[in-house]
Amino acid sequence: MKTKTLILLGLLICNLLPAQNVKLDIKPHFLGVRADSLLLSMDVSVEIEDMNPKNAVILTPVLTNRDYRMLLPAIQLNGKQKQKLYLRNQILRKKKDSKETTPAYLVASIDNDHSRTIAYRTALPMEDWMNDATVYLRRTIVRPEGEQTLKDTLIIAPQYAVLPPEVSATATTVQATPSQVTATSNTTPSTPVNRKLKYKGSYVSPASDDVDIRNQKELNFNLEEAKIMADINPQMLSLRELYTVALSYADNKTKFYQIINISVKLYPVHPVANLNAAAAAIEQGDTKSANKFLSMALHEGLAYKSCRGVYELMTGNTYEGIRILKAAKAEGSEEATYNLKVFFENNKRP
Repeated sequence: MKTKTLILLGLLICNLLPAQNVKLDIKPHFLGVRADSLLLSMDVSVEIEDMNPKNAVILTPVLTNRDYRMLLPAIQLNGKQKQKLYLRNQILRKKKDSKETTPAYLVASIDNDHSRTIAYRTALPMEDWMNDATVYLRRTIVRPEGEQTLKDTLIIAPQYAVLPPEVSATATTVQATPSQVTATSNTTPSTPVNRKLKYKGSYVSPASDDVDIRNQKELNFNLEEAKIMADINPQMLSLRELYTVALSYADNKTKFYQIINISVKLYPVHPVANLNAAAAAIEQGDTKSANKFLSMALHEGLAYKSCRGVYELMTGNTYEGIRILKAAKAEGSEEATYNLKVFFENNKRP
C-alpha cells in the first residue's frame, strides 16, 4: 500500500434503527507499509442512545480491492445482558479448551453513557493485492431475533478509487489529516482533492567489499539470479548486490522498501545501509525509524544532508531543516532542491 496515494477520510455516520440510535465518529490516521506488514491506524468513537441490553453493535473493517476481500478483526460492543452472555460463553469455551475461529479486536460492554472511543491499530502480512486496496467499515446490529448488516462505509481509499456498486459513498474526501468531516448517508462521491507532495529520500550506492568481490569471483550472480536469492536467501548477497536488486524494483515501491529493509537487517552497522534505510523511512513518513537509521549513518555527504534536512522538517525543526537543505542545495543536491520545493509548496496558504 503506497501511503502517498491515499486519501484519509473523516466521517460522522448516524444510523437511525428501530429502538437503536448509533453514531460513529471515525478518524483514520494511517494505512501503509512498514517493513513487511500493512498497518492500519484509526480512532473509532461510538455513541449509542438507548442501548438495548440484549443487543450488540459489531464494527468490522474490510480490506478489499476488485479481486480480494479480507475481514479485519472486529470491534463488538455489547449491551449489559449481551456482555454477560458473552463472558459466560468465554468461560465455557476455556473449559472445553476451544478457540475462537475469528478473534475480535475488542469485545466490551458499552458504558453507562453509551459512548466509547477505541484506538484501532492492526498489522497484517503484506500481500501484493493490498497495494491498491481500500478500507471500508461494515456495521452490524445484532438482536435476539437476528442481525441487520448495513452497507459498507468508505474509510480510506486510493485517491481515484471507483466504488463498487454495493458500497455506499458516505464520506467526504479531505486532505491527509485526521481532522473530522461530517457526512450523511445519501451523498454522492466528492471529487478527490489534491494530496500533499511527498518528500524524496536520498540514496547511496554501496561500494564493493570483500563479500561482493568473493561473490563476483565465485558466484557471479546476474540480476535475475540476485533477485531470486534476495527472496530465498538474501544473506548470500553483498550489500551492493542487494541495492542493485532494490533498484530493479523502481516501479514497485513496496518491494523496493522491502529489500532496503532486508539490507539494513543483514548489515545493521553499515553506514550506507543505514542511510538508505533512513531515506526509505523518510519517504514512508516514519520519523522514528528515520532517526534511528540516521544515527547509524555516515554523517557527511549530500545524501545524509538531504535526509537529515527532511527529517528536521518532518519533526517540526523548521529552521534547522531549511538551513541543512539549502546548504545541500548549494552543493548541488537535486533531492535537497526538490524537498525544499515540496516544503514550501505544501505550506502555501489556500
